Amino acid sequence: MVIVAWILVFTVSVFAQPVQKSVAMIGARSGASWPLWIAKDARLYAKYGLEVELVYAVHPAPIAAVITGQAAMTSSGSDPALLAAAKDPSLVVLGGFMNKGSFAMIGSKSATDMKQLAGKKIGVGRVGDPPYHMAVSLLRKYGFTARDVQWVSIGVDAATRAAALQSGLVDAALITAPAYFRLQSAGLPVLAVLLDHDEIYVSTYYLFRRDALTKERTTAMAFIKAHAEAIKRFYDDKSFAAETMIRYGGTRNLDDANRVYDLFKKARVLEPIPYALKGSVDAVVERQGQELKGADFSKMIDNSLVDQLVREKYFESVFGASIRDEQQRKQAMAFGR
Repeated sequence: MVIVAWILVFTVSVFAQPVQKSVAMIGARSGASWPLWIAKDARLYAKYGLEVELVYAVHPAPIAAVITGQAAMTSSGSDPALLAAAKDPSLVVLGGFMNKGSFAMIGSKSATDMKQLAGKKIGVGRVGDPPYHMAVSLLRKYGFTARDVQWVSIGVDAATRAAALQSGLVDAALITAPAYFRLQSAGLPVLAVLLDHDEIYVSTYYLFRRDALTKERTTAMAFIKAHAEAIKRFYDDKSFAAETMIRYGGTRNLDDANRVYDLFKKARVLEPIPYALKGSVDAVVERQGQELKGADFSKMIDNSLVDQLVREKYFESVFGASIRDEQQRKQAMAFGR
C-alpha cells in the first residue's frame, strides 16, 4: 500500500504540472508556419507546459497582437519584424528558424527565361514589400536592376498574383510553393527558384515582447524548445509533416504537401539551430534602407536564449552529436558575433 501510494503521489506530481495558456500568431499558411503546426499537433507545446492556441491573421495583426500582449509570440518575416522592433522597443527578436523561401519566379508566354524580363511587367503585392525585394535580389543575379522592369501592384495573396499572371496582366510574378505548382502544371515556365540561391535571405524570426528576456523567459524558452523538437519531427516524419500542413490549410492535397516537404528537406530550409543570422539582418538593411537608418539592432535582436540552449547541449540532446558542426557554423554566423 505504501508503494502504491508513493506511485500515485509521484504520478500526480509529474502530470499535474502548471500549464501556461498562450497564443501564437501565424501570418502565413505556408511552410513558414510548419514548426508551429507540428509543435501543436505533436503535443510538443504541452511537453513544455504550454497550452497554445494558434491564430492566423494577416500582417500587421500578428505583430500588433504581440505588442498588446494578446499573443506571446509570432513567427514573423524578417523585414516586418525588424521594422516593427525599430519603431517599438517593447519587441525583440529571439532567433530565427528559416533563412530560405520557397518562392519561384513564374513566367508567361512572353517571358520564358529570366534574361527576357527586361522591360517586362512583374507582379508584386506592392512595391517595397518583402516579395518585391526578393524579386529585386533575384533580378540582380541576372544582371538587372529594379529599374529594368515594370512593377505592378496586384495584392499580397499568391492566388491573386497567379490569376494576374494567367490573365496576362503581368509577364512574371514571384509566387510561393505550392501555388506555383499549379501554374507549372498549366504550362507556365519556372524561371528561377529562390531555394537555389542561399545568398538571398528569406528569413522567419521569433518575435516576442521584451519581457521574454526576463519575467517571461521560461515561456519563451518553452516555445523555442518545442519548435526545435518540431523541426526534428519534420525531418524524421514526412507523412506526419505533410498531413499537418494539409490540416492547417498550407496545401490543398497530399501531393502538394509532399512536394513542398521534399523541397524543404532537400534545401534544409528549417533551421535546427535557430539563431538570427548576421547575413539575414544585413539583407533586411539592404532591402529597407532608409526605413532602418539609425536603428540599433543590438537592442532589437537577442540570441541569448539560443546561446543558453547551446551551452546546455539542448540541441545535441534533440538532434544528436552530429549536429555539433552545424551548431558551430551557425554560432559563427549569428548576429552579434
